[in-house]
Amino acid sequence: MKIFETRKFRQLRKKIRDDREKQALKRAILEIVQNPLAGKKLKGEFKEFRSFRYFSRGQERRLIYKYENQALYLI
Repeated sequence: MKIFETRKFRQLRKKIRDDREKQALKRAILEIVQNPLAGKKLKGEFKEFRSFRYFSRGQERRLIYKYENQALYLI
């Protein structure tokens, strides 16, 4: 499976300084790769996207992504 990230996602990912937060994001991405339908399907105009919730340093985070044709797009 190929993984693509938007420019905005890349910028936000590079701003993460805490190693625990980086590891939490990495684990969330790996979990999505293993099960692309793990996230909750969004509604309305965002119905083609999914939201995966994960925790980092006691705070809930959301990873928005789109899965199609064996490709994962991180938004």
